[in-house]
This record gives sequence, structure tokens and C-alpha cells, in this order.
Amino acid sequence: MNDQTTPAPRSLRWRLPLIAALAAAVAVLALVPGLLPTLSPDGRQTLLGMAAGMGTALAVLLLVLLIPGARRTYFLLLEAREQGACADRRVRWFNGIALALYVLLVLLARWGVPQTASPVQVLVLGALPLLAMGLFVAATLLRLRQLDELMRKLEVESWALAALLVSQGYFVAWVLMRLGLIRIDAGNALLWLGVWLMLVQVVVYTWQLRKYL
Repeated sequence: MNDQTTPAPRSLRWRLPLIAALAAAVAVLALVPGLLPTLSPDGRQTLLGMAAGMGTALAVLLLVLLIPGARRTYFLLLEAREQGACADRRVRWFNGIALALYVLLVLLARWGVPQTASPVQVLVLGALPLLAMGLFVAATLLRLRQLDELMRKLEVESWALAALLVSQGYFVAWVLMRLGLIRIDAGNALLWLGVWLMLVQVVVYTWQLRKYL
């Protein structure tokens, strides 16, 4: 995957194996009997959805890296993002905590919520998604402040277009479900929402960079 003019960023050396390892581990937990004795059928479908989401993200990224022009653009984009993130460690801390909270919420949604939760437990569990979202937004804003005007414009436009395209796709899927043409598990669809947003944002951002730069 190395390019002759643009070397692969260092973070890519551990990022791709990490995604592959996580997807494989989640799939093994879902498919191998006895590893999770209390795993319900819904829980198994949730884990399979998570593994499929991570596997799809990895497959799309590898396909993009097979295209020379897209590979060079993605390497440059990743290098610029890493340099900006290193200037402020809060970006990495906020993103890391937000990711940890997301994983915690997925686990709590299936196995950690008591049948009779107290008002305090409801408030705490309800605040966790807001906290994760707030940390992710804060990290994004900090990173945007470190970009120049053009890169900031491309970043904002790519997220806006990704949100528009993904929301329209989910709306079309909802209409098809109401018509009885397709069947989609709502829980897995929500787990895939973040994956689709990131995938579409990377594709749109890469296209914008090739168009304007």
C-alpha cells in the first residue's frame, strides 16, 4: 500500500490491524457457542452487526487504498489530520473517551441495564450518550481550529454532505420498510449509522480534495 511519492502515515500501520482484530474478536464472540453463555439471539445479532460494520469499513478503506490517486490523497489527508491533532492532545483524549463511551453504551444497552432502573440510573445512562457526543463535537471543533480556511471549509462541507446523504438513505430504507419491500433490524441500523457517516465523509472529503487541490 506504500506509494512512491507519498509514504503511508505511521498510524495506518496499527489502525488497520486494530480494526481487523476488533472485527474478528466480536465475530468470534457472536459465533462461537459458550464464550458468552448469557448471550441472547438479539445480542448475537447486535455483535454480528458490529463485526459487519467494522469489516465493511475496513474493506472499503482497503479498496480505496488500491486506487493510486485516492491513496495519495488519503495519505496526505491523514498526515494533515495527524499533525493537527498532535498540536493539541485534547483532540486525542476527547476522541478516545468518546469511543470508549460508545463501546460502553453498546454493552450496557444489551447486558448492563437493570429491569427496574432507579431515576438516578436512568439519568446517568441517559447522560452518557450526550457526554460522548459532546466530547466528539469538542474534538472536532478543536481540530477545525487548527486547519486553514480552505481545509476547514472542506471538512465542514464533507460532514454536511455525508449527513445529508446518509439521512436520505435511511429515509429511503424506512419508506421501503413501510411498504414491506425490505426488512431491516432497527438496532443494527442504528449501530451502522456512525459507520456509514464516517465512510461517506471520507469518500466526499477525498473527492473534494482531488477537485479543489
